[in-house]
Amino acid sequence: MTPEQIEEHNRVFETATQLVKGEIIVQGPPFPSNCPQSLRLKLEHAIQLFTRALEINPSNWSAMWLIGKIHQRFGDNSTALTWFGRSHRINPSQADVAREASICAMALGRSEEAISYACSAVRSQPHNSGLQANLSLAFLLASKLDDAKVTIEKAIVNDPMDPISQTIRSMVAHFVDSGEKAPSTTVALEDYWKKYGKPGTATD
Repeated sequence: MTPEQIEEHNRVFETATQLVKGEIIVQGPPFPSNCPQSLRLKLEHAIQLFTRALEINPSNWSAMWLIGKIHQRFGDNSTALTWFGRSHRINPSQADVAREASICAMALGRSEEAISYACSAVRSQPHNSGLQANLSLAFLLASKLDDAKVTIEKAIVNDPMDPISQTIRSMVAHFVDSGEKAPSTTVALEDYWKKYGKPGTATD
């Protein structure tokens, strides 16, 4: 890149980053997708700026990840997953990217992708209980109960008091004991659990 390109890249990337500050959640459940029109316009402008940064520097995985987070904020998990996947291909060791990709894949019922991304996240941070719980959830949604059970127990060992891990452990035990097949998406699983299990959230 020329000095002028570097200057423009840094300027548009920083401007876009400031636009999304406080409007997306880096870790944890995303904001509800119903955002006011003024906020949507602001975030769409941020996408345009991140896209310009990528035109200058196509290897900017952070810009791809942040575009994905914006689409996740809009409730568009399919487009978000595409951007997280692009970011992950450039920086496969970044656990946050792999985690978000797995969460989107689980929301879409794309179990094998969810497992692949969740495994990648755990490889990056093997003792992170939240990532292990996320992988267990991916196994559960794919009806791989043995893998789900082993993985959630690892998460519990690393953080015995984590409420998300405890909820997933209860879910896994329920489907093991009942012989029922778990729903294939996170929303369907949460709806099921509110009716038949213990209310709680199942996503990290």
